[in-house]
Amino acid sequence: MAAFGKDMHIDAPELLSQRRRLTDTVATALMWVLYSYLWAPFISLLAWILGFEFAYDVMIRAGGAQGLVEILKFYGVVLACIFVVILSWSLVSRYRFAARDRRQVARITTNAEMAEYFALEPGDLQKLRGARIAVVSISSDGHIEQIDVREQVNGHN
Repeated sequence: MAAFGKDMHIDAPELLSQRRRLTDTVATALMWVLYSYLWAPFISLLAWILGFEFAYDVMIRAGGAQGLVEILKFYGVVLACIFVVILSWSLVSRYRFAARDRRQVARITTNAEMAEYFALEPGDLQKLRGARIAVVSISSDGHIEQIDVREQVNGHN
């Protein structure tokens, strides 16, 4: 097995299904919306401190500094809940996966083992590997009866 560094990162998004990519994109968009929503009180406070009139109007209508304190308390509780959820998730994942290298080197199957498993002649196995389109007839007991190669990988029949 080749020696890889501990910082090896495999990036192959093309291996993800379309549904998984869509799910990840939607989840990312929702998290960005939530993140920007959590910054709203800080931005309003900054605008109020800098003297923007609209921020002042919002603060007066919302109850002034008392309203700001209540909103900040609410956001503090939400932030604490998010922190607890992420910390819990991290601890559970660490418990489940830390110090356990579940990766194993796959044993290479030889052509003879493959042919024996599927009860094929060695020539049939080579025909299947070289076929782009093949029709395989399977008996009722699950054994391969016939192999008909319709098109080879290189385009010749």
